[in-house]
Amino acid sequence: MKRLSPELEESLAVLSRRGWFAGRSEAVRAALTNIARLRNYDAGQALYLVEDVPNGVFGLVRGSVDISIPRVDGMDLTVHRADPGFWVGDLALLANEKRLVSVIAAEPTRVVHLPDRDIRHLVEKDPRYYADFYALSHENVGTVLRLLGNLATTPSEARVAVRLLLQAERQSSSEAGLRLSQAKLAEMVALSLPTLQRILRRLQEQGMIELGYGQIRIVDHRRLLSLCSDQPPH
Repeated sequence: MKRLSPELEESLAVLSRRGWFAGRSEAVRAALTNIARLRNYDAGQALYLVEDVPNGVFGLVRGSVDISIPRVDGMDLTVHRADPGFWVGDLALLANEKRLVSVIAAEPTRVVHLPDRDIRHLVEKDPRYYADFYALSHENVGTVLRLLGNLATTPSEARVAVRLLLQAERQSSSEAGLRLSQAKLAEMVALSLPTLQRILRRLQEQGMIELGYGQIRIVDHRRLLSLCSDQPPH
């Protein structure tokens, strides 16, 4: 195995604790470690954009990224805010097609990058690695289906509750709140900003959440979850 810089070693240790990389066998993690590179992005900088040629797979170590899709009017719509442990970039690479989404750093962000050329060399040498990358695709499709299900949730208050719980599920428990602006959350739940703000104020008045600058903290997980079903909290 190649000699790792302290920063890369620390980053891989983070990814070994949660997410797709953590679920790989020791042998697979060792093979991926040999091709891993460290990349840092400023807020607003693109890891890649829609229609780009695949340049590899990215594992989020620190910070967060926004996943956006193009609308018919040419504007981009943010559909997901991803946090450490998340991996992306597999689908276009495996299909040998252009990117379907844009991935933008929402804040100063560090990722582990598995370059496209090295991945292709790896799977050509041992096709068994395809199963590991398809496992990543399966995981990400699962996330997409949950996001679609969320958008179909009614009423709007329940849709917001589901989205907050989904974001919280994907953040580490050590984080105090969801680092998410109200404007970005409104985009993700397909509501106008004034409508979302009214819902958030109601949830705060009822003691379920706490609003802060650029973040939302879930105070009462059980009561927020009750909004997503017909069952009242006990």
